[in-house]
Formats: sequence, C-alpha cells, structure tokens
Amino acid sequence: MDVKSLPDLQFFPYTKYPSEHKELLPDDPITLNTSSSWTYCGPLLTLESYNLPSSFNTWAEATISGSILPSLFSFLRYVHDFLIKNNQSHYWLTIRASRGSDEFDIPRWHTDDLFFSPLQPPINHAKRPTNQDLPTPISSTKLQSEHHDHPPPTAQIPSTSPTPTNWKLTTTLLGPGTLFIPPATNRLARATQRAAKTAVRAADPAHICVSVRCVGCAMAAESVRARLAVELGGHGIVQASAGECVFFRVGEDEGAVHSEPRSHGDRVFVNVVPGHEADLSALMAKWGMEYPRAWCVGLPLVVGEGEECLRDIGGEI
Repeated sequence: MDVKSLPDLQFFPYTKYPSEHKELLPDDPITLNTSSSWTYCGPLLTLESYNLPSSFNTWAEATISGSILPSLFSFLRYVHDFLIKNNQSHYWLTIRASRGSDEFDIPRWHTDDLFFSPLQPPINHAKRPTNQDLPTPISSTKLQSEHHDHPPPTAQIPSTSPTPTNWKLTTTLLGPGTLFIPPATNRLARATQRAAKTAVRAADPAHICVSVRCVGCAMAAESVRARLAVELGGHGIVQASAGECVFFRVGEDEGAVHSEPRSHGDRVFVNVVPGHEADLSALMAKWGMEYPRAWCVGLPLVVGEGEECLRDIGGEI
C-alpha cells in the first residue's frame, strides 16, 4: 500500500492473533491500575515477548492487569508490513494507557503538528542579487507589532528526505477509538480550525504558543477548543472499530482533524510515527536523549539498572 496514493484518513482491518504467535493466547480481560505510557524509538521491534525492551515489562506489570501482547503484536505485525512496503524500518511507538475521566467530554479537535520538515534544495550562491532580492527595511514600529512573548514553537526536525513521513498509524486496544471528522468534510474542518486559531491569536497576539507552561497560552488553547467544539459539532464523526488500523496525515494543510474520545473507562491507545533513522535520531538528540531508546512515563517508582520510568518528561510526539 503506497502512502502517496492514500487520502488524509483511512481505516484498515488487521488480522488478530497471527498463527506464528501460537504461544500467545487471546488477551486476558484487561483493566488498568494507573494512567501511564511506554515509548520506544528505534528500529522495528522483534515481535517476541522475551525480546522486548525490559522497560516494557516494568511498565506493563505496574500499569495493566492482564496482557495486551496478543492484540499489540497483531497490530504491530500489520504496521511492520505496512512500513516495510513503504521503505520504512524505524519508528516512534507509544502505548498510552489512561483511566477514565471527563477530560475529553468536550472534544479537542485538532490536527497533529508536522514532525519533520522537507529537505530544502541547496542555495545557488552564484546568483547575483538584484533590487528585487534585497530585503525591505523593517521599521522599529513593525518589529514591535510583530513581537510575541511566546512565539509558536515547533518540534519539526529538518528531514534528510525531500518527502518526510508526516503521517501516523494508530489503533485502540481497549476502550473507544479516536474521533475523526469524516473525510468528506475534513478540508472544511481544517479551514475552520485555521480560522479559529487566527481569531484567537489576533485577540491576544502575546499568547500564541499554546503552551501549558503559560497560563495565557493555555487559555488561548482552551478558547480554540471551545470554539471548535461548537463549530465542528455538525460535521459528524467516524471511529475505527476494534481490530482496525488508522492511517492519517498530520499538519494543518493535509492533516486529519481528530479528537480524543469521551472515555469514562479504561483505554489503551497505540500511536506509531514512522521516520528515517537519521530524522528520529535527530529528534531524540533535540530532547537530549540517545537513539535508540525505550522509556515509560507516569510510574512513580524506582526501577532497575538500564531502565527508565520517569514521572514526567513533558509532551509526547
């Protein structure tokens, strides 16, 4: 399946409990002990329980009652086949387990940010500048009007490829699936999102970074959220069923508009961001981390040597 031919959003069924994993019985009844996540960034994992990074076992034992391995391996088997067919052999994999809450009773419609910016062609330094090429002087008044206390942040990494992998594969192993705006109206939903962000930023240009570390920016983000909950309420929704993989694009120009679902019970969500090895390695280095690496977040406990279970390291990709 060539991703170049795919739309912004598409669901694909995957086979559960593949025959080569006969030692894995169907999932036990699963309940969660706490909300936490496990992340791995590196080459495609070997889908054998004894070959997983040790931090996975630490995370799973503390977080989950029951085993998600049968359904997880079924999904990852499909993901690996999909990625290999698209010349990808590395990914950023996150398994997010969350207890029920009312956090998303109001949808949080959004498109995910771009992860990687395309490789730019080399600059031709031989060209002599013309009057049209010379920069226009900028007045101090304009500089002041364009100054922002919190410029919009970007997690984008300059890619080694002119066509970086700005798309995702996801599934939900337990609980409700992610909400998506139907493909027929996704373009209109993106335009509505851009208009809402523009209006909120124009009202308070000093707070446009949408950072939870800044009260003003967090309030701006909530204002966008409340506005989109109303304006996109009539678009309807689509959700993947159990055993379906979701392919969707990211970015404000081509991304699928989506939201976390209302979930008052336990939920286990799996997120896969493919990437070239050099791109993912650069992303890890930007955060001061080595590549490859596996770690868990949200477990307040001491772990053994060579494992990492952190209380909090900020946002997730």
